[in-house]
Amino acid sequence: MGAFLCVAAVVVVAAGASEQELVLFYAVAVFVAFFFGLLSMYRFARAEHTRRFVALTGAGLAAVTLTLVVNLGRVYPIASLAAAIVIAAILHRLWVRAGMPSGAADAEAIAERAMGDTIV
Repeated sequence: MGAFLCVAAVVVVAAGASEQELVLFYAVAVFVAFFFGLLSMYRFARAEHTRRFVALTGAGLAAVTLTLVVNLGRVYPIASLAAAIVIAAILHRLWVRAGMPSGAADAEAIAERAMGDTIV
């Protein structure tokens, strides 16, 4: 919690406590999440050969991409994108260290093996 508070304080100070600057900063993080969620749905729809969903998710992906490009064109929100990339890299490293579990059941099994008999 302390680390989160420190990071949040740095972001607020860097933005000069301007709510418009903060909205731009966080909007990029939100739209990056939307982008990758839609990209996953688009790939799934293509693999399942469902043309309606390919078209729907493709249109959503195009809209989110346009929004990201416009927001990143304002330069300041690039810091938000950089922060998202750093967080993604850390999470990816942790996932690789955990043996790249493919689902919740795998992750739970790995965690239980790691904890051994300490579960009461």
